[in-house]
Amino acid sequence: MNQPRPSPLPRNRRPNPRFDDITFIESRGTSNYNALQLKFQQRFDRGVSLLSAYTFGKSMDDASGFFSSAGDPNFPQDSLNPSAEKGRSSFDLRHRFSLSFAWELPFGSVVSLLRDMELQGIITFQSGPPFTVALLPEFDNSNTGRSTLGFGANDRPNRLGDASLDDPSPDRWFDPGAFAIPAFGSFGNAGRNILDGPGRQNLNLGILKHLPIRIGEARLQLRAEAFNLFNRANFHLPDAFVGSPTFGQVVSADSPRRCQFGVRLIF
Repeated sequence: MNQPRPSPLPRNRRPNPRFDDITFIESRGTSNYNALQLKFQQRFDRGVSLLSAYTFGKSMDDASGFFSSAGDPNFPQDSLNPSAEKGRSSFDLRHRFSLSFAWELPFGSVVSLLRDMELQGIITFQSGPPFTVALLPEFDNSNTGRSTLGFGANDRPNRLGDASLDDPSPDRWFDPGAFAIPAFGSFGNAGRNILDGPGRQNLNLGILKHLPIRIGEARLQLRAEAFNLFNRANFHLPDAFVGSPTFGQVVSADSPRRCQFGVRLIF
């Protein structure tokens, strides 16, 4: 609330020059969400149960969450005009499909070793969340001060054109040449959450084997589980800071395939 207007003057006077940053936080915001939601559920029948859901939606707001670690710092570029932050929510996913299932394998009459087994899994497909392109946090290009909250990444670049690519790759997720540093002492015109990050596809699968033991109704359960079974690279958001040496590149991803085995006593 003590942010000055952008100015190229070396000493940009604040509204109240006796203070530096004055951070004022309130529970406010505007949001709008519309979606088509489909759901199919089969309760346990003939050894099979499943639950599937699909959402086609869009969420818009001017702030998605306080101290978010997503692709938007959720702190306005111009604190005197928070309505200018209206854009896609940081958690906006255009498409999301999930399917969970459990299947008692019908091998009991074939081989005793395969009796009392169960297959469980979770399948997830979703499009990527949006993210905001900003200037490096330590670069106060607008000369309006760096907020001590919001990670300091408040200033945004100028948008020169469409940065989206038809075939993005980790080495070049969007066109870095579509952004430029504004003239010193001015805000950039790039909007909030204007680019899409990588989508996600994942399959977790588990095989369970139940073994009766001679202690009342106790059972021994053997488990073999695989997370990200197909070892797909589910990338994180790209580096979205103008001036960074990896600007426009994806530099990290979720965990690769992991397998684990366990024994569980049920009594």
